[in-house]
Amino acid sequence: MPDFNDVGPQRTFDVIPAGTIATVELTIRSGGAGEDGWLRRSKDGASEGLDLELTVTEGPFSKRKFWCLLTLGGTTPGHSEAGDISRRRIRGILESARGIRPDDASDEAKAARQIASYGDLDGLRFIARIGVEPAQGNYRAKNTLDEAITPDRQAWRRVEQVPKPAGSAVPPAPTAASTTSVTAATALDRPAWAR
Repeated sequence: MPDFNDVGPQRTFDVIPAGTIATVELTIRSGGAGEDGWLRRSKDGASEGLDLELTVTEGPFSKRKFWCLLTLGGTTPGHSEAGDISRRRIRGILESARGIRPDDASDEAKAARQIASYGDLDGLRFIARIGVEPAQGNYRAKNTLDEAITPDRQAWRRVEQVPKPAGSAVPPAPTAASTTSVTAATALDRPAWAR
């Protein structure tokens, strides 16, 4: 007879409370789009962005995950504005992970804000303020990335980076579905933002 006395209680999947500050690890869910294959293209082919999975690494919410899509470019003025917001968010992530104050204009700080590929972001750990997007229609409330906490903020602390495994600088092979949409979109006259 199966005995369930020694297993822990079931976990709840309530959202992490808004305003929670936690160390998170960023994983890019590659879509096979963009120059280096790390971006995901929207279903209609009108925009591309980074599809992020964020995992809390410590504390009472350890191992909990939430997701964030950072649109980097597209065909509409809204995509352009979203791209600017997303690039600012990436800068904040780099500053948090690498211990750079936003007002630091030294050559070292400028170099630390540069990446060779979006893959350089994969596996970064940083301090995040977690938000909550309210329930909408049939969708439950969900956690969001409110902001990356940078060294000029009291809540920031240095985070130890975990070395990436060998071969992780290459995006995972896209799924058959994403390959089809990427191939179809590539065959069309792609807008300048996607070239």
